[in-house]
Amino acid sequence: MTVVNVDPRRIALIGFGEVGKIFADGLVRSGNHDVAAYDILLDSPGASAIRDKARQLGVEVCASAAAVAANARIVISAVTASAARAVAEQAASYLRPGQLFLDINSVSPDTKRDSAAAVEKSGARYVEAAVMAPVPPFGIKVPILLGGGAGDDVAAILNRAGMKMEAVSAVVGQASAVKMCRSIMIKGLEALIVESMITARRYGVEDKVLASLKETYPGIDWNELAGYMIGRTIHHGRRRASEMREVADTVSVVGLVPLMASATAGRQDWVADQAAAMPELRSAKDKNWRTTLDGILAKVAAKTPQVAE
Repeated sequence: MTVVNVDPRRIALIGFGEVGKIFADGLVRSGNHDVAAYDILLDSPGASAIRDKARQLGVEVCASAAAVAANARIVISAVTASAARAVAEQAASYLRPGQLFLDINSVSPDTKRDSAAAVEKSGARYVEAAVMAPVPPFGIKVPILLGGGAGDDVAAILNRAGMKMEAVSAVVGQASAVKMCRSIMIKGLEALIVESMITARRYGVEDKVLASLKETYPGIDWNELAGYMIGRTIHHGRRRASEMREVADTVSVVGLVPLMASATAGRQDWVADQAAAMPELRSAKDKNWRTTLDGILAKVAAKTPQVAE
């Protein structure tokens, strides 16, 4: 099997959304790598904004996934959970031996294993990545767990550029299992806070609820946490819902009905629907979460029965 002549500096990004832009910026700034990107939205009316951002960051824009991956040492898939498997399957047609395919999408262990099988038919090596914290606060230093036989190779290359990667298993699926199980807690807590606070706000008792929570868990600033998690759900509810459906699949494999994961996906989708109907919610500050909830309540008030004041 012929090994391609890869460029050790070239990193390819398939997907140039929030995470892709953050990773591209950090990798370029490290001075270790040249970054190229492709995004499906380059074929949409919003393509000019993507190209402008890439130009600002010093990122080469390519016309296709195959073009962006050409001669790249590492090809990073940073798309949506629903597109992750398809991107991996398509990558099998253009990847070559000597290349590393890094799948950072939040999908189930089974989806990662299916993607690995597709990619490795090309002779390239597949590495799964589980991003273990929100990316924006950390940038490229966000903690990432790696799985697969080439995990140590990817970590050695990208950690020198400032990333924080740890190879935890040679078995694909293990790192993602950690991520999926964590998401039951974290995304579930987001959904719980949204449902609790919007209901409490309607009854005018949110401050008393927060005070009670603080008494039970004094180490947490519940007011700040409520604002942060409501804000994250408004901005990323659709993506989180998609991830939680992958979580539900993960739970189902072990023989459990994914009651919590499925309910969380439903609530995240509901918040995403509100944000789509009221774009102004996205510009609200986290600390003003009560006003944000008032806006949502006003929108849905006609559909809900009145409560006693």
